[in-house]
Amino acid sequence: MGRRHATAVVAVAPGPAYAPGYTAHLRRYFRHVRVAATLSTPGGMHDIESGGHVYTCTGPRRPWGAMWPELRNYA
Repeated sequence: MGRRHATAVVAVAPGPAYAPGYTAHLRRYFRHVRVAATLSTPGGMHDIESGGHVYTCTGPRRPWGAMWPELRNYA
């Protein structure tokens, strides 16, 4: 990741069945976490993205370069 000093991040997470508690997870890394959009699939088809969110995250609690290895996955 090229932005070692990022102060704002956009995170995309799958639906709650695949990434439960992801908002709380992001709050461990950022002071401000906001749901910017909810993901849906056309035709009501349900898959991993259904109900997922796009988040805007600001106010990093540590430098981005230190957090990125821990944030690469949904865990």
